[in-house]
Amino acid sequence: MNERHAEFSLLPSPAPVGLGDTVFLFKGNEVLLRTASQENRLPMWGEVKGGFAGIAPRHAFSQGNRRYFIADADTPAPPGFAWENIRVFRTLLPVTDGALLNAARHLSVWYQNNRFCGACGGAMQPHSAQRALVCERCGLIVFPSVLPAVIVAVLDGGRLLLARNAQGVFRHFSLIAGFVEVGETAEQAVRREIMEEVGLRVKDIRYIASQPWGFTQSLMLGFHAVLDGPPDITLQTSELSDAGWFARGNLPEYPATCSIAGDLIGLFLNGKF
Repeated sequence: MNERHAEFSLLPSPAPVGLGDTVFLFKGNEVLLRTASQENRLPMWGEVKGGFAGIAPRHAFSQGNRRYFIADADTPAPPGFAWENIRVFRTLLPVTDGALLNAARHLSVWYQNNRFCGACGGAMQPHSAQRALVCERCGLIVFPSVLPAVIVAVLDGGRLLLARNAQGVFRHFSLIAGFVEVGETAEQAVRREIMEEVGLRVKDIRYIASQPWGFTQSLMLGFHAVLDGPPDITLQTSELSDAGWFARGNLPEYPATCSIAGDLIGLFLNGKF
């Protein structure tokens, strides 16, 4: 799902952005993309530089011999490009471009949220040799944060548990998910989230796969589990607006998506669980 076919490296590149380097320009929750093609929509700096005078993109990572940069911008899109919601990553081709956008968004938000030291309030500066920030006053080193979260496909015989969020813009049915709390294992988080949100017990918890999820600074850990007890749902209405059990031939509409949730649902549909 999230394979990269060339070596991916977060090590800083000291050379400034070049005309042939790829840039992720963010404006709030939007990213600048090429409009004239269905594939390879990520812009190169030489294509858009003229529309973003005064911006100095920051190196984010490298993949093979290609370098990728990030920057915040607040100007109209130049001809041939458009601002699109960052969740467009689900439809980018090749699919590795979606994974790169995911990583770029993760770093972009991390830099925005760590401009000042959490210990003394000093200004944070880029580390010279690592993907990290250093406080110019007290020397504290901060590395990019990754928040573990779980997402689980719960089965009751030939039925899959799906739920719909009560908040946010994504209102399609999907799988139960939540962040791992301090002191928990991932498996304990699976049991707690399912009990809290739908009042069900599960057993035979099995890890399946993971996916970086830059939009919440997370690493999503995908699991499969089996219902352990009655199937009656008690909804946590502060988190969910609806939840239910669905057979393979009767799943609610789910958008085509490059995500761990989509992969787990696909495994259920193909009888792999």
